[in-house]
Amino acid sequence: MNYRDTAVIATISNSFSDAVLDYTVNKFNYNKVLFYTTFIAFMFQLLYGLHTDIFVTIVSLPYLLVHAIVVLLGYICFVKALEYLPLGLVGLIESSNLFLILFIDAYIGYIKITPYFVLMFGLFVFSIVLFSQECLSQEKSCIKKVKQQGFVWILGSVLFYVTAPYLIKISDSLGANEIAINLSYYAIAFPYFTYKCVSDNDKLSYKAKKWWNSLLLLSLVIGILESVYYVLETFSFANEAPSIVMIIEQMRIFLVFIFSVIFKTDRFTIKKTIALLLGTTSVIGVYYN
Repeated sequence: MNYRDTAVIATISNSFSDAVLDYTVNKFNYNKVLFYTTFIAFMFQLLYGLHTDIFVTIVSLPYLLVHAIVVLLGYICFVKALEYLPLGLVGLIESSNLFLILFIDAYIGYIKITPYFVLMFGLFVFSIVLFSQECLSQEKSCIKKVKQQGFVWILGSVLFYVTAPYLIKISDSLGANEIAINLSYYAIAFPYFTYKCVSDNDKLSYKAKKWWNSLLLLSLVIGILESVYYVLETFSFANEAPSIVMIIEQMRIFLVFIFSVIFKTDRFTIKKTIALLLGTTSVIGVYYN
């Protein structure tokens, strides 16, 4: 099996999932959305695991626990960031974890940092600055008003998520397969989101005026896409170098912005398009380095 192909499918699924999630959390209660989507994703992965195999060992359990906690924290930070930043900007900043992983791989000895890589990194940073300035300087170019706390949340997400690939590889080497790794996350995440949902006193409207705005329907879509994404991404990380998988996943920089425009949570502008093209070019440049 080509593990880069599974990474590509995971990336497309993740981009769709994030776009629908961005649309949903801005229409319905944040805690209720995460409760339903987590439950649906958990059930789909559990059924898939029972149909195939679930492998876990005692020595892998501590790493599964740490992985579950950091992914949960990363996911919470990501969703919170969507409340304050447009999806395109969130996706662009989140993609900086690629460079963190590349630096880690370079430190370990997997890759070598070259002047060409430094140039591509500078181009990537410039694309983020350009996109951010467009949102901050022209209110009409962004559906959401950019707020400072959004940057704090998304940077937190980046730092938590950057450790996940290495914890996956360690867990896999100790005998836990991709289903066990993901189910360990839901074993932590589902009780947490259940507690947050139950303790939230906000009244919930399950259905908006149009059928496609139904919370349950949107949650079902997110849950299925999330299941595909987590399984295939975990499978890819376990069998391929983290930096290779992360580079492939950065095609979502452009995908999430297109989806955010489709879902009317962002708008095209010349500067945003240039920024996204520069960001995508820098990622492609690193890939073919």
